[in-house]
Amino acid sequence: MRRPILSAVLLCGTAFLAPAAPAFAEEESELDLITVTINKVRQTLSEVVGGVSVATRKDVEQYDENTVREVLAPMPGVSTQQNADDPATAINVRGLQDFGRVAVTIDGARQNFQHSGHNANGMFYFEPEMMQQVTVVRGPISNIYGSGAIGGVVAFETLDVFSFLRPEENRAIQEKVQYNTNSGGILSSTTAAQRFGDYGGVLGNFVYRNSDAYEDGNGNVVPNSGQDIVAGLVKGTLTPAEGHRLDISYIANKDNFVNGLATLYDNDVTAQTLATKYNWDGGGNPLFEVTANAYWTATEQNQERQNGSLIGTSQNFRIDTYGTDAYNNSRFQTGALNHVVTIGGDVFQDEVKVEDPAGTADLFTPSGQRTVGGAFIQDQVAVTSWLDVLAAGRFDAYSLSGGGTHSEGTHFSPKATIVLKPFTDPTWDGVNVYGTVAQGYRAPAITETLIEGIHPPPAVFTFLPNPDLKPEIGTTVEGGITASFDGVIRDNDKLNLRAGLFNNDVKNYIGGVYLPILNVYQYQNISEARLWGFEGEISYDAGTVFAGMAGSIIRGENLTDNQPLETVPPDKLVSTLGFRLLDERAVFGVRWFAVAAQDRVPAGAPTSNAFNLVNLFSSFAFSENLKAGLNVDNLFDEQYEVYLDSSPSPGRTVLFTFTGRLGG
Repeated sequence: MRRPILSAVLLCGTAFLAPAAPAFAEEESELDLITVTINKVRQTLSEVVGGVSVATRKDVEQYDENTVREVLAPMPGVSTQQNADDPATAINVRGLQDFGRVAVTIDGARQNFQHSGHNANGMFYFEPEMMQQVTVVRGPISNIYGSGAIGGVVAFETLDVFSFLRPEENRAIQEKVQYNTNSGGILSSTTAAQRFGDYGGVLGNFVYRNSDAYEDGNGNVVPNSGQDIVAGLVKGTLTPAEGHRLDISYIANKDNFVNGLATLYDNDVTAQTLATKYNWDGGGNPLFEVTANAYWTATEQNQERQNGSLIGTSQNFRIDTYGTDAYNNSRFQTGALNHVVTIGGDVFQDEVKVEDPAGTADLFTPSGQRTVGGAFIQDQVAVTSWLDVLAAGRFDAYSLSGGGTHSEGTHFSPKATIVLKPFTDPTWDGVNVYGTVAQGYRAPAITETLIEGIHPPPAVFTFLPNPDLKPEIGTTVEGGITASFDGVIRDNDKLNLRAGLFNNDVKNYIGGVYLPILNVYQYQNISEARLWGFEGEISYDAGTVFAGMAGSIIRGENLTDNQPLETVPPDKLVSTLGFRLLDERAVFGVRWFAVAAQDRVPAGAPTSNAFNLVNLFSSFAFSENLKAGLNVDNLFDEQYEVYLDSSPSPGRTVLFTFTGRLGG
């Protein structure tokens, strides 16, 4: 309890030291401020076409989002899988997940951890308190990000000294404390930063979470849903000369929890990320805008058996990923055409090491090494005032080895986009109509290729390796509309709209196949899988009132046996209505998640029921430096279970939050 007590002391001190509350200046819309890198070129969100969504630190604070699931849940076409007894998260985009189909990065560093069990096959550990922004790019339209992302990319960016400090501050310390009534959970998040004049600065963040098991909507305690999490971020930013910037970040997450079914495990997980990023704006030369990254990630999970015949023995899973990428943007003209040409490449290597002297975990999650890399070129061309064309190509190669087996492959993935700006009237110049054809390529994972062994009782069957697996190739055809308008109803308001249809045909889709005659389970290439659907989101912000709606409908089918794909999430619609009063010091509103039942599943697979989740959010800023929040999640105590989860979600939960800051 020492940290919460110290936090309370800091908050009280901040309350006395803070100046009288000024009128809060109206901020610019985030549609103007947010920049994304879907095409490796910085653009405002309103300029980007395609299935792209962004969440910021402002969202985390306003809605008291404590998990990656809560951050991503409002986005169309995005879902997560997360068990109550494990804080790890798996991300699903447009019905695709597991084994790197969705590339997850933190400060550009890939998160590739996976181990076989009764959970998703691709998880990561990350603390939203460290997040500055997350950009989600749906579909292989993001193929220049790197290999494997046939489902999409989820790119997290962490806090830095410039995003945390206010313009007038050279240093600041901020403390956030929170109490959760459902699980008795306590959060303490401490952030401090120091600016070094014009030469950069350093930021640190320390997070502590502790909670007991929570209750579901029926009032039942969900076993093993308590967690103990300690996480830290240190990030230095160096700006040695105009146009040059170097960021170095180190993140460590340490999670302790108990999980398991027939066998219970005491888990200690340590997830580390070390990332460096260098940018040079070219010094006024339009032919150069250079970005280079290098990173290392390591996730290690140690499990000690708590019962059964092997009680007291341990199994250990570890994956180290080393990677780098670099690219350059060149801007020039040829005749009347304006070009932005991007050329770059990337490579990463996964090293998996699993040890289980007393059991068979090292067979089900085999050790091995995989190296994946590629190079790309892209040309964005402004043809006329009403027509833009983008053409890109990526060449990929991979090599996989382990257990005496070796496989490799190469592939070229094209991409083309046409953007029409059909209106010459300035009132409608924010409207874009687009069409895209893009291809993505995913090499088989180590586990998919090398898994073997006999599954323990009561379900006894044999896992067979498959060194002949072919890589997956996803081809997406997508079309839609984006629009951004100012002054729709009143001066300074903004309206943003994005909507689109997509169809993704995945050739050589890799899925687990059970062969009852032989009583064996093996990952095999399904000849083709198809996913299609609709996504849309609209947001309106007029300062005193803001509202939004986002929804998606996704279908997926195994075309080989005409069965639904198990990883396709149910239809959902998310609605938000909020208000800002008293010079925007008081913020309150409601968010409603309407999620349909999911019964379009393969024979024998579990289904899920429909549910309606209503959350209330509110906060009041006593001054620029002291704020209190009161949120109610699951207002009506709905009993529900997210599709693909193995346990029910929390019932009604009240969150009390206090944030204090000292700066100068």
